[in-house]
Amino acid sequence: MKKVLLIGLIGIFLLIIAGCSKETAKTNDENVTQVETKQVIEAFGTVKSTEVKNITIDFLAQVTKINVIEGQSVKQGDVLLSIDSQNYLTEIRNKELDLGTLQIELAGLNKDYEVKKSRLENNSDPEIMKYINDKKHAEELLNRAQEDLTAREALYNAGAISQSELNGFKETVTEKKKSVQDAVFSEETTRKKIQDELDQLKTSIDLKSPRVTSLELDIKAMQEKMNKSYISRNDILTDVPNGVVSEIGCVQGDTITDPEKKLLSILNKDRLVVDANVAEEFIKDVKIGAEVTIIPQADKSRNYQGKVLFIADKAVLKNNETIIPVRISIENPDSFLLPEFNVDVKINFENVKEESAYNLTVTTGKL
Repeated sequence: MKKVLLIGLIGIFLLIIAGCSKETAKTNDENVTQVETKQVIEAFGTVKSTEVKNITIDFLAQVTKINVIEGQSVKQGDVLLSIDSQNYLTEIRNKELDLGTLQIELAGLNKDYEVKKSRLENNSDPEIMKYINDKKHAEELLNRAQEDLTAREALYNAGAISQSELNGFKETVTEKKKSVQDAVFSEETTRKKIQDELDQLKTSIDLKSPRVTSLELDIKAMQEKMNKSYISRNDILTDVPNGVVSEIGCVQGDTITDPEKKLLSILNKDRLVVDANVAEEFIKDVKIGAEVTIIPQADKSRNYQGKVLFIADKAVLKNNETIIPVRISIENPDSFLLPEFNVDVKINFENVKEESAYNLTVTTGKL
């Protein structure tokens, strides 16, 4: 009898529990609503400098001393290495001397040309003036001789002089005409000679002028090769306020002949970002401007804040996994965070899900 009573009580108790459970379930169903939950996408990234200064010299020089090592921090004006560019400077100096000589020659040619041209045009050349005066004098004598001949012809017609005397005056006129013609010919010949000299001078000027221009351009180009922000005489300097040495590609004693040879690089530590790789299945939830937490593997007690700056429009296959490159800003950098540090990043995104108002949870999508 007691056993039957016990079984009955247990049954009643189970019915009561079942009823309560149904009521609770009904109540929870009535309170389900759509809420926004913050989630994160975890990815791996590397700290990069967006400003990398490659140090090159495109003139003949020898590396005499290297003052830095790989990874060394440097400041504006620090001497990175020293070079010997004496041979190159000598080459420039020789070209400058050649240019100076050529400029003097060209200036002399131009002066001679202008003087001769002016004398030719103004009839002020001494030889031309002589023949002009000779012609003028000869013309005066010819006029007198012709006047005498006219008078003698009248006398001849009057029977006052003989034919032989008249012929003598005619010969005199002929001689005077020849003197005029000789003076005219001499003047023309002199003018032609001067014009030939002008043509020769012009040819020489036309040949030397391009050579002067070419030398001037050569010298300017050679000087500009040394006129760089990081070159000071024979020293190669740091020209960023806060940098770190990377990829040293020369040793003491190297002779630099290849203009494309990089001596070293300087990474600007004031221009740091994080380049991260997000798996393709999560990229749909990554948005430009999304907030990011950055945790360096060198010290996971530290964290930095950032935002998504860039999402690549092209996927990349890396380690047999398809990823999309993402660039992230670093909003609060400090001296601890260095280029090439590996970091974990947590990219925030919002997702609308149906959750119980009594039991909200935050889920994490991890790459």
